[in-house]
Amino acid sequence: MTSNNALADIELRCIPDNSYALSGILNTKKVRFDIETKSKGETVKRTPLNLVLLLDHSGSMQSDNKLTFAKKAVISVLKLLNDDDIVHLVAYDNDVSIIFENARAFSREHLYSLVDDIEANGSTNISGAIDVGANLLEKHVYNGYSRRMFLFSDGQANVGLKTRAELTSLVAKYNAQGIITDSFGIGADFDSEIMKGIADAGGARFYFLASSDV
Repeated sequence: MTSNNALADIELRCIPDNSYALSGILNTKKVRFDIETKSKGETVKRTPLNLVLLLDHSGSMQSDNKLTFAKKAVISVLKLLNDDDIVHLVAYDNDVSIIFENARAFSREHLYSLVDDIEANGSTNISGAIDVGANLLEKHVYNGYSRRMFLFSDGQANVGLKTRAELTSLVAKYNAQGIITDSFGIGADFDSEIMKGIADAGGARFYFLASSDV
């Protein structure tokens, strides 16, 4: 993740409640999300977020409860945001839709139903979603806010840019413009090369969300 002397790093910690879960990997049950900051070993009030959530709702997300689990993860993130954070939600299959934009986190209660209403359909246009997310961050600029995207997907890209090299190049381009991208691999069949590559290129972290027990 990027950092400087003035701003602390922002970290989304996915903490498995089951002690048998692998370190750094989300377990299938009772996952607790925590958004925190770190600065020279001290916990400080973190930099406010201008955050885009990118939710894959393609047909492949219908299997193994992947979309259900991904939506729960998105809602968990919404609940953990500070009231002054800005949040946008982009849902994508072969097309890309902005579900809401420029929402203040203090009004999050009415956003949950918008997430719940999303259904699985179509193909997987990861690159289109990334472009739309980056454009939202360019459209809605807030001084002193960290620009960030959280990508939730099984990584099975089949529309737009499809390969690891193409997708990581796209994410790296936006990272050079100050946009950090974390990735969350959904389900046992996610494409680890693509999802891990996106997080690396985005200057952030990769997380795995298994969904069999949702």
